[in-house]
Amino acid sequence: MNFIDKNTTDSDKELFFGPIEPDDTFITIEDHWIMAHVMHKAGIFPSVSQARKNGWNKPIPKGFNHLMVGKLRRNIFIFIEKENI
Repeated sequence: MNFIDKNTTDSDKELFFGPIEPDDTFITIEDHWIMAHVMHKAGIFPSVSQARKNGWNKPIPKGFNHLMVGKLRRNIFIFIEKENI
């Protein structure tokens, strides 16, 4: 799963996630989100509160990050371009 901030341009998507395939999914990160929201949207936890209880109650790191999480070792890619998220 690919998570991006709302300010990410198409050229940045291509640079960090390319080549982009038609079935690639991009989820836009809301301003108030923390890592618990990302884990919930990725399907790792059934709710944001469950993700918080399991230690994901922390800010989303800036820059490009690749995480492998969960029992199925799901790939999660996060790109946060701006400091104001």
